Amino acid sequence: MKAMKALEAVKESGLRLKLVVLVLSLSLAASLVGCSSCSTESKDNPDPASDKLEVSDVVNMTKDDAIRVIMADDFKLGSVSEEASETVPLGNVVSQDPKPGTEVKPGTTINLVVSKGSDKPPEQVAVPDLTGMTQTQAEQALIAAKLVPTPGNPEYAAGIEPGKVFKQSVAAGSSVEAGSTVGFTAALGSETIAVPNVTGLTKDNAIKALAAAGFGVDAHDEYNASVAAGNVIAQNPYAKVVCVKGTTVYLSVSAGPVPAGKVKVPDLATLAMPQAISICNSAGLVLDPAGSDLNGTVVSQYPAPNTMVEKGTKITAQFEPVFLGS
Repeated sequence: MKAMKALEAVKESGLRLKLVVLVLSLSLAASLVGCSSCSTESKDNPDPASDKLEVSDVVNMTKDDAIRVIMADDFKLGSVSEEASETVPLGNVVSQDPKPGTEVKPGTTINLVVSKGSDKPPEQVAVPDLTGMTQTQAEQALIAAKLVPTPGNPEYAAGIEPGKVFKQSVAAGSSVEAGSTVGFTAALGSETIAVPNVTGLTKDNAIKALAAAGFGVDAHDEYNASVAAGNVIAQNPYAKVVCVKGTTVYLSVSAGPVPAGKVKVPDLATLAMPQAISICNSAGLVLDPAGSDLNGTVVSQYPAPNTMVEKGTKITAQFEPVFLGS
C-alpha cells in the first residue's frame, strides 16, 4: 500500500516538472518573438528626429553671406523679399523663416527678408566754412555737423598760413545729406624754388625756361654790342637765388649794337639845372628845361631814361622846388 502511494507521488511530481518546463519554454519563445518584433519595428520605423538639421542664424548677415550659409547647411533658398528698416543696414537680412534654431529636414526651403534701408527722407545738414581752420579743427567741425571729413594732401598756396585750410570740396553753407563726405586741403605755405640761369639764351627760350619753373617774366630790350641781338644780357633775380614761385624775373635782352647816330638818354632825376645841362651835352643831347622853379631839381623827363634817340634830340626836364623835410 505504501509502495503504491510512493509511485503515485513520483508520477505527480514528474507531471508538475513537465508543466514547469513547458511554461518556461513558452515564455522564452514569446520573449524571443517580442524582441524580433521590436527589432523589426525599429528598422522599419526609424526615429524621425534623428535626420533633422538645425537652422543657422543668418539675421544681420549680408544677403550673399546668408545664401552661402543656407546652401552650406544643405537647405534651399526660398523667397527673398525686401522691407524698410531703421536698424538693419541696407542689403542685410532682417528676418528668416524658419527661425534660427528650428530643426527641419535637409533640403527645407529658407525664406529671407532683406533690408532696403530707411524709408525716411535723409536728414539735410549745412556744410561749415572750414577756411582758416587747422586740419584737426576742420575734422571736428565736420563731425559735429554729421559729415565725414576727408583731408587731402596739403598744397602750396601763396599768401596762406601753413597748416590752415584754404580749400574745401563742398561750398560752405551748402545743404547736403547727413553722412556726406566733405574734402578739404590745408596750405603748405608759399613754394620756393631757385631761379634758373637764362643768361645767354634767346629771349623765347629764356621765357619758356622761367615759365616752366613757375616764374613770371618781364623782358625789355637794350643795345649791347657784345651780346648777339635777341639773347639775354642779364637777369634779376640772379640765377640760383631762391624765390617764391610766381616771382617776376626781369630780363635785359640785347637789341644789338647801338645804331649809328643814336645815343642813350641819361637819367636826370633829382639833378639841378647845371648838372642836367652838363650830362645832356656830354651825351650829345639838348636840355629843354620847364617847370615852376628852374632852381629846383628834375622831377620828370621825356624821353624816358635809357631810351635810344638821335643825337641832338631835346630832352624836356621838369624842374620843381626842393622841399626839405623837417
